[in-house]
Amino acid sequence: MELNIKMVSLSDLKELKSIIEERLDRRKQWMVSQRGYSYDEYCKRELAYLEDENHEKLKRVNQRIEDFINAI
Repeated sequence: MELNIKMVSLSDLKELKSIIEERLDRRKQWMVSQRGYSYDEYCKRELAYLEDENHEKLKRVNQRIEDFINAI
């Protein structure tokens, strides 16, 4: 899947979004696995997860999808 900055299909954007969201889901499970065992480790993992959840790449992909849909 070769991506061009100017021309990306909606299916490519959706695939990118699903890959990023899948990674976030795994990261969330990794974070939650420490919830009842180690509060300090859970807090560290929560901070790492929140940084990923608000990651710039995910925001750009979501914005590109919205722009694509609005253009139609």
